[in-house]
Amino acid sequence: TLSGIQYDASGGAEAEAALYLELTNQSTRLYDRCYQALSALAASPYRDILDEAAGEGTAGSLLGYEGLTEDGSALREEEERLIQEYDRIMAQGAPAQVAGRTWTWEDLEAAGGEADPAVAAALEEATRQAAGELYRRLVRLRTEIAEEAGYGSYTEYAYWALYNRDYTLEDARDLWAAAKRSILPLQLRLAERFTARDLRALDVRSRKSGEELLDDLQPFLHGFDREMGRTFDFLRQHHLYDIEYGEDKLPANYTVALPAYGSAFIFLSPYGDYQDYSDLIHEFGHFNETFHCTQHELWADFNIDVGEIHSQALELMFTGYAGEIFGERCGEIYRDVVLYNILDSILDGCLYDEFQTAVYEDPELSVEELNRLFKTLSEEYGYSYEPGVEEDASWVEVSHNFQSPLYFISYATSALSALDLWFLYLDSPREAKEVYLELSALSLSLPYRAAVEEAGLRDIFDDETVPALAEALERFLNGEPLPSRRTEGHPAALLVMECVAVAFILFCVVAMARCARILSRRNGWKHAAKSPDLSERSGRE
Repeated sequence: TLSGIQYDASGGAEAEAALYLELTNQSTRLYDRCYQALSALAASPYRDILDEAAGEGTAGSLLGYEGLTEDGSALREEEERLIQEYDRIMAQGAPAQVAGRTWTWEDLEAAGGEADPAVAAALEEATRQAAGELYRRLVRLRTEIAEEAGYGSYTEYAYWALYNRDYTLEDARDLWAAAKRSILPLQLRLAERFTARDLRALDVRSRKSGEELLDDLQPFLHGFDREMGRTFDFLRQHHLYDIEYGEDKLPANYTVALPAYGSAFIFLSPYGDYQDYSDLIHEFGHFNETFHCTQHELWADFNIDVGEIHSQALELMFTGYAGEIFGERCGEIYRDVVLYNILDSILDGCLYDEFQTAVYEDPELSVEELNRLFKTLSEEYGYSYEPGVEEDASWVEVSHNFQSPLYFISYATSALSALDLWFLYLDSPREAKEVYLELSALSLSLPYRAAVEEAGLRDIFDDETVPALAEALERFLNGEPLPSRRTEGHPAALLVMECVAVAFILFCVVAMARCARILSRRNGWKHAAKSPDLSERSGRE
């Protein structure tokens, strides 16, 4: 893990890349040997030791673990090598032939104003073509990995073996359609609420160093939750981050666990604008969850759809504090931009999932066919092109396609749940914080739908949920009151608290009425005692 951070910070430099590749391959082999040993324990009379340490059912899940074959190990090592090759292509570019001369990006920079304007376009095209060809190799390789693991397709393998999802590809297909139908119109409307001039004004107020960003986030996080504030202080005290600009850094933002230290680490490659605030609060959502995770690394669950709720919901809730940093008007712009980006997460999450699913169903597509496929699908999600444009190769710039295949749908599912939680936050901040903290306390121990149900949020795969969320957002944009969420879908503990509160209110009402009747008889009152009107009360006090 530490080697990986150095690799990203160095821009994939040769020595760091070689070390990271070797340690990654060693890690794969060592994990495999650990699970083989634990599988032997699971098959022994002492399997209860394993269940006691790792949780009920762990022994059963490890029974019959066969380990990686030599072919399987070789395939995974080749996959990691190709990912590094992609990083190198995107960091350094690919050479291009222009007017009989071979050009690189370094040559172009050295030539300055003397270079032919066509050189930059040729270099960009060569880089995208090289990345596209490498992607085709990755797709074919991953198809082999899925087949070697006994799966019918790589999409099926990724959904179940990589991400432990408790929803199916058919569920995802329904979500693709719902996003196009209900979410896209709202994103187009949000785009009309701010201008390029607004964004420039926001950018001017956002040009901060990493430490200044942390200073700005600190009051919000301390006010949100005392324990979260202490976690933030620990992050800063031990400098568990690399968030300053670095010319050589790979364009990556992530939080990674450091289980041997019982902590985590945040890596950012900042832009120098408002996006740095969103990225940092996003990553701290991951850090906070990872920091408090008590699962041992050997059997820690990986449910990234849940993890992305921690980050995206915190992004949304932070928008209420943005006025304190940017001023009232720019705070509103920041909120609208974050909302736009959250909807973008939903739409792009579905777009890239639909794109990659189609690609893995036909692993022999050429680069040109991949580009045409992406353009066709992207238009369904609101992208627009100049007349005559038939291909779009911009998908190669999205590193998830190469590094974390079929990950992107997790941004869509979690963003919808984050919106659901944000609407509750607008209505009842204290209750929404409790739901958020409960989700964080669940860590990643439950798959997505189970975790959302446990926390009392709505099931986004229910036919009515996405339209309901879209309607709530439309009302918010119109300045209309949101439908109250305080009497639906709470965690059980909150529901019990509500029932107790309501019972207490009714008890008080009855007692007050009884006292009034007694006083009325004693003092000769001619009118009945008036009890409080509960019809105007919400369900929660």
